[in-house]
Amino acid sequence: MAAVVSACSGRDNADTTTEEQRLLQTDRHFAAASVQHGAAEAFRMYLDEDATMFSRGRHPVHGRDAIYDIMKPGEDGYVLKWTPRAADVARSGDMGWTWGEYTLAAKGGGGESLSWGKYVNVWKKNADGEWKVVADIGNDSPPPDSASKEAR
Repeated sequence: MAAVVSACSGRDNADTTTEEQRLLQTDRHFAAASVQHGAAEAFRMYLDEDATMFSRGRHPVHGRDAIYDIMKPGEDGYVLKWTPRAADVARSGDMGWTWGEYTLAAKGGGGESLSWGKYVNVWKKNADGEWKVVADIGNDSPPPDSASKEAR
C-alpha cells in the first residue's frame, strides 16, 4: 500500500528548489525579452493562452492575444523593465509565482517620464514543461529613494 501511495504522489516530491531557480531564470528571460523585443512581444512569448492581466486603472484583460492587442499600440512610446526578486513553486512542481519591481519609461512631448512599481506573476507549467504566466498583477510604487522615508 505504501508503494502505491508513494507512486501516486511522486509529483508532490518535485525538487522545488531547482524549479524555483528555473522559474526565476525564466522570469529574468521574460524581462530581458521586454527590453530586447518590446513589452507586447515579450508578453506574447511568455503568457499562457488563457492568461489574465490585472493592471491599475483598467478592468482585467483575459487572453494572451487580447493582452497583446492592448499593449502593442503605443509600444514605441515606452520601455518596460523589471527585476525579478523571488520565486516560489508548489510541491507539485507545476505552479509557482514570482515577484519583483519594475520601471516604466514613457516617452512623450515633454521628454521622458519614469514610474516605478511592483508585480506578481502566477506561472503554470504547460504540457511541454515550459513555465507560462497565467496571471500578471502589477501596481505603482513610489520612487525607490522614498522607501527609507516611509519606514520612519
